[in-house]
Amino acid sequence: MWDTVRTLGQVVDVDYIIPGCPPQSNRITEVVLAVIDILKNNKPLPPKGTVLGATEKTCCDECERKRDVKKIKKFVRPFEIEVDPEVCLLEQGIVCLGPATRAGCGGKCVSAGVPCRGCYGLPANVRDQGAKMVSAIASVIDSTDPEEVQRIIDTIPDPVGTFYRFSLADSMLRRAQS
Repeated sequence: MWDTVRTLGQVVDVDYIIPGCPPQSNRITEVVLAVIDILKNNKPLPPKGTVLGATEKTCCDECERKRDVKKIKKFVRPFEIEVDPEVCLLEQGIVCLGPATRAGCGGKCVSAGVPCRGCYGLPANVRDQGAKMVSAIASVIDSTDPEEVQRIIDTIPDPVGTFYRFSLADSMLRRAQS
């Protein structure tokens, strides 16, 4: 038994990544059709390690909800408020991982009023999903007082489990060495 969780890429050599938990069926179809096209037309394969079936954008980039750079005083769970279907979930105080998640899912969660949980993984040029979320969270907190900021942050249930639900094994966080 291992004493830590590892990513697939830390265990075996991975050629291509199709993100999602699970990947959307239309994205799988796109990937299969692209492979068929490559093989039929004798095109070169994408470089090893390429993410297939997703975009370079974040879920926030593709979200249709309005963002007004609103600041918040506390974080809430969706059942604690009446969610405005037009307004950014993060700006309503709901922890949404859209700023730290690669687009490609079609925004099914946020369009249903459910915050993004990060299943499509890291966006391009982001090394750590949780660190990106800390940055996004910091940008919406309405305070500069360290004690009040801590009180606001304390309203986020299980920050590590929330920010790293799908990416903890590949995060910059490491287990304490004994």
